[in-house]
Amino acid sequence: MSLLPFFAIFCALLAFPPVSADANGDEITALPGLSDRLNFRHYSGFLKASPTHFLHYWFVESQSSPSTDPLIFWFNGGPGCSSLDGLLNEMGPYLVNADGKTMRMNPNAWNEFANVVYMEAPAGVGYSYSTDGNTTTNDDQTSAENYEAVKQFFKTYPAFRNHTLFIMGESYAGVYVPTLTARIVDGLKDFPVNLKGMALGNGYVNANMSIDTGIRFAYGHGLVDEKVWTTLEKECCNGCADTCDFAAVTGGHCIQLVQDISQFMWYGGLNPYDVYRTCDPNPEVNSNKMRAMVRGMSAIAQPPQEFFGSASEEEKSDETKDSFFKRDYPILYGDAPCLNDSEVIVYMNREDVKKALHIPTNSVKWDICSDTVTTTYQKQYGDMAPFVKKIIKANVRVLLYYGDTDMACNFLMGQIFADRMGIPRQLGKAPWKFNKQIAGFKTMYGHGRKTDMIFITVKGAGHMAPQWRAEPMKYAIKQFVINHPI
Repeated sequence: MSLLPFFAIFCALLAFPPVSADANGDEITALPGLSDRLNFRHYSGFLKASPTHFLHYWFVESQSSPSTDPLIFWFNGGPGCSSLDGLLNEMGPYLVNADGKTMRMNPNAWNEFANVVYMEAPAGVGYSYSTDGNTTTNDDQTSAENYEAVKQFFKTYPAFRNHTLFIMGESYAGVYVPTLTARIVDGLKDFPVNLKGMALGNGYVNANMSIDTGIRFAYGHGLVDEKVWTTLEKECCNGCADTCDFAAVTGGHCIQLVQDISQFMWYGGLNPYDVYRTCDPNPEVNSNKMRAMVRGMSAIAQPPQEFFGSASEEEKSDETKDSFFKRDYPILYGDAPCLNDSEVIVYMNREDVKKALHIPTNSVKWDICSDTVTTTYQKQYGDMAPFVKKIIKANVRVLLYYGDTDMACNFLMGQIFADRMGIPRQLGKAPWKFNKQIAGFKTMYGHGRKTDMIFITVKGAGHMAPQWRAEPMKYAIKQFVINHPI
């Protein structure tokens, strides 16, 4: 008998080390439409987050050294959008082609240097589900169930328990991630993990600040008429826009001016995720999507009702508000406004793909964002500063990165949020470079030589910076994870 088959098996095992167990049958053995041979293992399954809620995860091991590389948990935002958007559109190892049938390898995948878990949360998002059909949730419940899912992951994959751990996310994950990371910090004594860092991409970190900086961003990018701005300054800001808080203006006229600017930003025909990027064709449908999102307090758009958050009860019932919210806008499923994700939606609803991912055949239709979760989600926190401070106090490093052309969660919000944390500056705004070119600007905060928090902008990137500036973002995240300067 020839020994060649045994040597072949031995060599294959060396090249493809069995870091993970079979994870109760969750390993993906083949992925439809992917012709490239993978040099890493990947898994798909469900983690029990509560007695009735089960969260779908897709775990990709590192292409480099899965037994020693860091572990990242990734969350997209919404609330109500799938983290598989991150995997299949942004920084995952494979991307879906325009035909919705085939896939290609991503040369800028983050699993080239880390193991990455993509979690669809909360229940009702993507393929995550509730056994009793109730997916109503809030910030606290979502963070509690995400934490339980993280613990269940480590019980399923115990070999990764001691890996350096990073919690990361985008958009409304600016709430998901700090609230989850704070829970992990609080639970370290009872459930120890090697938590080292947290990163937020264009994170929604402060509700009022988002409104105020959004108006400033719009004016600075030529979206506001000078006469309107002058009126705002004189009649609503005591003659000084620089010290004005546009989120706190009072009186129907002033509120209406701010509301009009915001409404134009979200459904005036521009792409809110990147002011310079084309809005996907069919402007009428996109406009309706925006209105549906605003009416349902959905996605990352700042809903006009938040402009009434600091007003009196009488002002909250102002006719301008009532007339806006009595309009009957349709709920539209699938893509986020101005973005065309049809290829991912088609791919994820194929029966052979669901079978490969161990998704039940009777599962609901998969969408990038869930209108059901979006319209029922209850926001509880308007400021992430207390959570971020707790995280930093626990010696967990923080990275805030913002694409500088995003209107949805603009960089000014992140920049002011970081500066108002009260942490001493180690480095004032300075360029950071990739391939000898300025890729953005960075500000560093910390005590002594220890850097606690880094704020960076990503030049020319919109809301999905890892997708639209893939190479410099891959570099920045890798530097953060290995604790090297960006």
